[in-house]
Amino acid sequence: MRKEFIMPKILTKIQAQKKPGRFNLFIDGKYSFAVSETVLVENHLYKGQELSDEEINQLINSEEFSKLYQKALNYLSYQLRSEQELDKHLKEISDNSFLIEKVKKKLRAYNLLDDTKYASSYVRTMVNTSDKGFNIIRNNLRAKGIPENDIEQAKLDYDHSNISDKLESLIPKVIHQYRNQPSRIRIQKVKQRLIAKGFSPDEFENILSTSFSSNPAHEDELLSNQLEKLWNRYSTSNLTDSQKKLKIKQTLYRKGFALDKITNKLDEL
Repeated sequence: MRKEFIMPKILTKIQAQKKPGRFNLFIDGKYSFAVSETVLVENHLYKGQELSDEEINQLINSEEFSKLYQKALNYLSYQLRSEQELDKHLKEISDNSFLIEKVKKKLRAYNLLDDTKYASSYVRTMVNTSDKGFNIIRNNLRAKGIPENDIEQAKLDYDHSNISDKLESLIPKVIHQYRNQPSRIRIQKVKQRLIAKGFSPDEFENILSTSFSSNPAHEDELLSNQLEKLWNRYSTSNLTDSQKKLKIKQTLYRKGFALDKITNKLDEL
């Protein structure tokens, strides 16, 4: 059986668009599709060139890849991205998983997509610009899809001397925010706040112990104010004085005041 001969198509015209770097291709006298300058040059296209259907399909795929690659470059131009972030962005643009992997492979080859480098840069930036400790930084990197080994490698960029300076400035501010709390509760809330920010007790315990000092006069004033409010609250109740004092003692103790201080204040009533 003789194989049917298929006549090649002719690239009859290459027309520059008004948009720089874009060209319209005319095949057999009719507009077919547009390509970037990169595709035009890489495929050595010229007027009068013969093109098979397979070659035309390859050009279309090359153009799709070129567009996707350019969009990836634009996305990366604003800041470093993790592979997961870029992958998510490209999947919002294209459903061609083969081309997406091809784009990422080319970016890796040019060191434009590198989770190890991204993690190190992210750690340095967070240390210099935020009030977050490494536990938060680690969680953020995990959320961005960074592998654990890259996170551990990036931990080397976690500057502990810088963090100590940061904590020496941060801790007094946090202590001040809880100034109207009893000492026991205040120290507890400060620790909880620092842990929530990603710092470990090993990082802040020594600094906290030197920054925190109780003020007996202020503590006594807080207790007196709280006791007065509670006494006024129960003044209209049917409770006896002893029952009122018991409820007030229980409430103030839960608020963090020392039991002996509460008892002494109640005895003064």
